[in-house]
Amino acid sequence: MKKSIPILLVIDHFGSGGAQRQIVNIANGLIAAGEDVHIFIYYPEFTHHRANLDNRVMVHEAVKSNKFGFSVVFKLISLLYKYNYKSALVFLNTPAFYLELASLFYVKKIILTYSERTSLELMPIGLLSKIRYKFHGVCKNITSNSIVQSEKLKLVHVNKNVVYIPNAIPEPFFDIEINPKAIEERIFTVVAHTTPFKNFRYVAEALVLYKTNFSSPVPKIYWYGRIIKSNEFDLVERLLHEHDLTDNLVFFGSAENIPHVLENSFMLIHPSKFESSSNSVAEALATGTPTILGNISDHEIILKDSSAGFLVDLENPIELSHCLETVSKITSVEYQKLCLNAKSYAVKNFKSDSVLEKYSELLSK
Repeated sequence: MKKSIPILLVIDHFGSGGAQRQIVNIANGLIAAGEDVHIFIYYPEFTHHRANLDNRVMVHEAVKSNKFGFSVVFKLISLLYKYNYKSALVFLNTPAFYLELASLFYVKKIILTYSERTSLELMPIGLLSKIRYKFHGVCKNITSNSIVQSEKLKLVHVNKNVVYIPNAIPEPFFDIEINPKAIEERIFTVVAHTTPFKNFRYVAEALVLYKTNFSSPVPKIYWYGRIIKSNEFDLVERLLHEHDLTDNLVFFGSAENIPHVLENSFMLIHPSKFESSSNSVAEALATGTPTILGNISDHEIILKDSSAGFLVDLENPIELSHCLETVSKITSVEYQKLCLNAKSYAVKNFKSDSVLEKYSELLSK
C-alpha cells in the first residue's frame, strides 16, 4: 500500500485560544478522513488543547529562541525537505510569516493556505506588519472565518483563492437541548476575556442607564472569561459599586463547562468592539441560546439570516439598556421561536462535517 503524502498544519501553540481549538479540530477531522497529518508549534509550553488531539497526528516542536524566530524558520525548512508535504495550512499572522518565509527556501512545490483569524481592525499598521502581511502573496489559498472579512480580503488579494470558512463548533454544544426554563430566571451571559476591547464598560454603563430609566428590576449579567486587570476594569468595578450593581454584572472568571453555562443562559450578549468571527456567538447559537450582538463584523448578517436575536449599537449603551428592557417582556412562545431559530442556523453553518469538508477541498488535492 502506497504511503500517503502528509499535510502540515502550523500554529504558534496548543493554548486555550479559539484558533488553537480550530486547528486541533481540523487535524482530527483530516485524520478521520484518512489523511496523514502533522502539526508544527513553537511554544510547546502551552498545552491546553493538546489533550484533544488525535494521537495519530504527528507533532513537531521548535523553541522560539529570539524575537525574530530564526530557529522556527530553520526547523520548518528542515521539515519541508524531510516530509515533502503536499499542502500546508497555517493559522495566524506570525506563524504564517515563518512558514511563508521557509517556503521560499524550499525548491519543490507546496500548496500553502493561510487562514486569517484576527480582526483586520486589530492588525498593527507598522511597516514590519505590512511587509509581513504581503508575504501572504506566496499562498495559493486564503481563508477567513468571517463573511465580511472574506470580502475585504478578496479586494486585497485579488489573484488568490479567498474562501469563507466558518468556525467548526464541537459536538458538546450541539448536544445541549433547548432549555425553555432559561426564560424563568432570565440570566444574561457574556463569554470573553476582560481585555478593554471586549467592552465590559459598555455593559456596565448600560446597566446604570437601565437603573436610571426603567422601573423594572435591573437584569443580571454573568461574565465568564479570564479576568485581566486594567485601569478600565478598576473603573468599571468602582462604577458598579457606586450604583449598587455589583450583583448585576458579575465577573466569574474562566469557566470549564461553557455548554452547560449557555444551557442555563437566557441570552448571550456579545459587546466586543472588534472581532473577525466570534466563537462565543456560534457556540451560543449551537446550544439554542438567542443572542444580543454589537453592530460589528458579521453580526448583522447572522441576525438577519437566523432571526435568533437582536442587534445593538456599540456606541450607545442606552441601546443595550432598551434591548434588555424589551427582552425582559418577551413571552415563552416568542422565546422558544428564537431558540429554535438559533439551533437551526448553527446546525446549518457551524457543524464540523461541513467545515472540515471545505478545508479538505483545499488541502487534499
